[in-house]
Amino acid sequence: MIRTLTVVIALCGVVATCPARATEHAIEWQVENPFRFFADPADTESHQMAIARAGSILDAERLLATRTQYGWAEQTFKRTCWDLARQDHSACGGLRAYVRPRSHRISARLTGEARRGARCVWQFKTGGRQRGAWRGKTTSCGDAIKLSVPYPNGGRLTVSIDGGATAEATIRVADLFIVGLGDSYASGEGNPDRPVRWRDDATASFGSIRGLDLSGYPQRRSTSVAYRGRRFVGRGAFWLSQPCHRSLYSYQLRVALQLALEDAHRAVTFLGLSCSGAEITSGLLSAWKGVERFPSVPRRSQVGQVAVAQCGGRGFDVRNYASSFTDGGRVPSLDGLAIERCPPEQAREIDLVLVSIGGNDIGFAKLVANAILPAGSPLRRLSQLTEQVFTARDARRGFPELASRFKLLRRAIHNHLHISWDEPYRIILAAYPTIAVERDGKSICNGRTAAGLDGFPGYRLSVRRAAEAEAVSAELNRRLRRVAKRYGWSFVSEHRERFAGRGICAGYENEPAKRHDELLLPRWTGRSWHPYPPSTYRPYAPRLRWMRTSNDAFMTAHVDLSSDLRRRIRRSRYQPTDLLKASTFGGAFHPTAEGQAAIADAVVSVARRIIRRREVE
Repeated sequence: MIRTLTVVIALCGVVATCPARATEHAIEWQVENPFRFFADPADTESHQMAIARAGSILDAERLLATRTQYGWAEQTFKRTCWDLARQDHSACGGLRAYVRPRSHRISARLTGEARRGARCVWQFKTGGRQRGAWRGKTTSCGDAIKLSVPYPNGGRLTVSIDGGATAEATIRVADLFIVGLGDSYASGEGNPDRPVRWRDDATASFGSIRGLDLSGYPQRRSTSVAYRGRRFVGRGAFWLSQPCHRSLYSYQLRVALQLALEDAHRAVTFLGLSCSGAEITSGLLSAWKGVERFPSVPRRSQVGQVAVAQCGGRGFDVRNYASSFTDGGRVPSLDGLAIERCPPEQAREIDLVLVSIGGNDIGFAKLVANAILPAGSPLRRLSQLTEQVFTARDARRGFPELASRFKLLRRAIHNHLHISWDEPYRIILAAYPTIAVERDGKSICNGRTAAGLDGFPGYRLSVRRAAEAEAVSAELNRRLRRVAKRYGWSFVSEHRERFAGRGICAGYENEPAKRHDELLLPRWTGRSWHPYPPSTYRPYAPRLRWMRTSNDAFMTAHVDLSSDLRRRIRRSRYQPTDLLKASTFGGAFHPTAEGQAAIADAVVSVARRIIRRREVE
């Protein structure tokens, strides 16, 4: 018998009619739209392809930026699970359907070679009765199938090939719930989803300042955005969240998106609530209405919004605190605080909390104002009267209370959002990047006094005061690190070094081909635009600098009085104050989309380790 088998095996090496070797078959499957915040799977797929080609989030951002003049988000932001007009998650079936999914769509196919024309019979079974259960499907074995898989239990998918060989797989989607809290550095300030458009055939005049003619500035096109048949914003840049200046370029969203793309069996439910101007007190723990006038504004604190979402919008309560949430009176602004809370047995568990906060609590924006407003200037005197300018000493006075504010934030996150006291590392606190530090990590703007601030004549960078602001920023980040260490949070600061040499003064010199990297604002000379026509401005083109200057803010967001308010106060012409606002409130001194992506690359490396750790435990 053995000799006979040996002969057969030997002959099979040369005889074509021998039986074919059996082919191993398996089921390969993936979540159809892993980043659930994007309503259209095609938008997720475009990022998947960019990441596959580029590797890092930063390189993917650069790749996507080359495909359009105005950035990839301008088409995507109207196709998300965020209702632009109502400023809530009433899109995609409502808040409950979004935060507490019952199923996920998956795509599955058979791997391994099958006989040409072979038919595959697919069956899917769950552990219990499934409403609208999948009744099975017969397809060509080369075709993929799609089905909805119940969450979180999943089920068992089997396939038989021509009634013979079978393959099977357990289908269970891992859905991560990721929350983003914070201020303008987390919201994506400076990077509107749809930036303003410019005209080459008209100019704008802002009057004059002390005899200086403010004419020859670019003029915007009149544009608006329609959402579900409703035109909800008139002129200006458009944001995912208009009052909060929150956009798809936020590093927190990019972290969540990246985690969704890295595992075919994973989905991510992202709840981003960061808002420009937010502090721990007014923003995270109590309500903050944002920085831009809009009919729909946040009516709850960011922590309260998360708690409501954990409950799917119903079944939550409100905890009222008298003076017990002030850290012994050290934070008097929180006296009488009331915060929403979802009962722990009903609350959806949060996997990661991404946090960027603390800068506004010590008045860092006022430190920047101190650095760019010349001593003795009328604008500086006015800003001092309205307490909009801080010296380094003023800012440092806020550090003692900042420690108490973080103590109360920790209490709220654990008690109201139910982050386990045994797993505080799920809270990721990000450091603030440098703004004007050069590549040597020490000098400020190489001693230059002008840095993309010529759009508004009242600005002039003081290298000395900018150095003082950077010193305060470094001290703030050291304190944030200590906070994270004390409370067991994860802290990310690796991106700070990457910003060196890429701050507000960075720009190519003597290279006309890179004119958009210049710090100059286009102005009409009477014959032509210099140094470039405004319509050719590319707000998201890859650049050396990763910080928006005031000129960038003017060209990218150009925040000003809304047209209806302008009519009510009977003003039709621009004033110097409009120029000031246009060059400030659109994101000056905030990271560009590339800067946000660089922060995301640093944060996602820590997030990966946390997710792997939780999967093992």
